[in-house]
Amino acid sequence: MKPKGPLLFGAVLALIVLCVLCAVRLAQSEPLLVIAPSPSAAAEATPHRHVFDAQTGACTLCGALCEHGAGFDEAHRCLVCRWQCRNRVHDPDTARCPVCGEAFRHRFGADGVCDICGAAAPLELGVLPDRFFEPCEHEGRCTRGVLAGPGEEEVEYAVWLPWDYSEDVKYNVVLLLHGDGGQAADWTDEPETTRRGEIEFRRVYDRIVEERLCEPFLIVGLDNHAFAQPDRGEALLRQTVLPWVAQSYSTFLGEGGEEELRAGREHLAFGGLSRGAMYTYSCVMPRCLDLVGNFCCFSNGDNGRVSLQLNAQDKLSLPIRSYIASYGMTDEADTASYHRNLYRSICKNVERVTDGENARLLAVGSGHDFLTWTTSLYDALLLMF
Repeated sequence: MKPKGPLLFGAVLALIVLCVLCAVRLAQSEPLLVIAPSPSAAAEATPHRHVFDAQTGACTLCGALCEHGAGFDEAHRCLVCRWQCRNRVHDPDTARCPVCGEAFRHRFGADGVCDICGAAAPLELGVLPDRFFEPCEHEGRCTRGVLAGPGEEEVEYAVWLPWDYSEDVKYNVVLLLHGDGGQAADWTDEPETTRRGEIEFRRVYDRIVEERLCEPFLIVGLDNHAFAQPDRGEALLRQTVLPWVAQSYSTFLGEGGEEELRAGREHLAFGGLSRGAMYTYSCVMPRCLDLVGNFCCFSNGDNGRVSLQLNAQDKLSLPIRSYIASYGMTDEADTASYHRNLYRSICKNVERVTDGENARLLAVGSGHDFLTWTTSLYDALLLMF
């Protein structure tokens, strides 16, 4: 019987040699590379619910920016990521923020260019000639009185008639509201102090008539308090003021019936200064367009919805014969800026109003004062009639 020792030793030796050869073969082969995905690739490959940072609007997991597609709340915060729009920029044509859509105020400098977006204010510079501060050879007649309006409320009025007023001539009518602390006669013969001296509006009218600068007209100043509430102002105008004017004077308004008033709307203008301009925009423009075809608003305006109201379905067939707005160049920045924006909005969004044709924005080298308003009305009368 052969000994087992040598055979066992040989088998072990062969196994050792085989292991060494395998180790050498593995050392000579290509190593296996394990590449970890980048954070961004992992985020793209792994669906997740975005967790947005309210300061930046970016997802804290993957860095994706919120598209703000769901809209914004009243505080201009995105409904998805809660980022708040700060309105640092705005579109030059619409004056709206291109992100959240908020209506923005242009900040026009003295050069008439917005400091933020570069938009140019469509304006003309108005100057009142010196001769309008002096009496004319012929002076018109001014009267004051009180009307009993709806609900037995009393409304003060003041009327200016041209010196050659005749029942054989039909006159255009301009109805005007005063500002805070004023009175109806501010528009006729109440003396007002300006930096160019004391002036009365009637001198402007007298000069226009004497030089035949526009078609015949008469002026009616009205107390503005009733127009603070649009429904009361509308009722007063329709039920009391216009029928009284039609029956008292020779105008294009007939005897004051509803159809006659509508037929004469292009010969009727309505406007005011400061608070009176605000009431024109908030009450008369949107509610009485079927009766009034001309508007003149000086040194204020606070109805940002007026463009939409003028475009209401029942208003689209009513033409606007003329519209003029004005402001004093040294007036408070917010007041002047807001009125410029409102004028731009109306001209851009209401097809029946075109800057340079039937609309004009006037800038006067004065402030919130009667020099601005006498100059504005002088320019408005020449545009309207």
